[in-house]
Amino acid sequence: MAVFIFTSAIGLYVGWSMIPEVGDISPVTGRAVDDPYNALVFLVWILVSTAILLLVLKYYKGLMLFRALELFMVFIGSEVVYSIILYDLIVSFSLPVGDLVYTTSVLLLAALTAVVRLWMRRRLLLNVTLAITVGGVAGLLGSTLDFLPAFLLVVGLSVYDAVAVFGTKHMVKLADQSRLRRLPVMFETSSKGIKTGPRKSSADGGEKPKKSAAADVLALGTGDIVIPVIFFVAILRNFDMLNLLGAYIGAMAGLAATIYYVTNIKRLALPALPPIMGASLIGFGISLLL
Repeated sequence: MAVFIFTSAIGLYVGWSMIPEVGDISPVTGRAVDDPYNALVFLVWILVSTAILLLVLKYYKGLMLFRALELFMVFIGSEVVYSIILYDLIVSFSLPVGDLVYTTSVLLLAALTAVVRLWMRRRLLLNVTLAITVGGVAGLLGSTLDFLPAFLLVVGLSVYDAVAVFGTKHMVKLADQSRLRRLPVMFETSSKGIKTGPRKSSADGGEKPKKSAAADVLALGTGDIVIPVIFFVAILRNFDMLNLLGAYIGAMAGLAATIYYVTNIKRLALPALPPIMGASLIGFGISLLL
């Protein structure tokens, strides 16, 4: 829950700052931000990226490529966050900082974040640096979408998430391989003390369950936070803070219910996005009636 709150706070801050800069035309597609076509572009981009990642994981057995990808992602995502934070500090306090010093400071902070993540593999630091990264990316992407395309995107991805976990099951394989290869796509916490025990990868009849790659951790995919944050930022374009609060509380309730289920009822891989976004949409709908 703390990871969701921290990451979404960063994403909302970035998104709120970027909406005036983006304006009414999406820099991603070149179309109006309220064009439903934007949702299709994002959906196809995510599906193609996932397919490419699965192919790379299948045929590439090394680690260097993934370390380079990790550094690149953390550098780019954190650079977005630091550029906005430093700019706001400079403007708010009228600091006499030139463009060269500003740009250099942003790049150094982003590089430091990437290096800290690479060399200090402690779970807390991994989660914090990942939160900064995905919060920046989510806020930036959310600022390029109006409410309708964001709504269509979250519905489409929620359906895809359910199919990918319960149907094709490739999302479960991706999660396990991501942990083995240390890909920056999962938030993790220790599963020690959880009532339901380790997640089973096989438990048919009397067959002894195999030890899963994620048996000793609870994990939440970055997409389970990025997509809600994109939706939150899109709400800021057309609605007020009450509507944002309704969607946010709903998402938190959906996440809490998911965590409770896997920690107290049955430990298994679940698609977190459908309950998170389902509850978020309910909360948003209720806020419209108030």
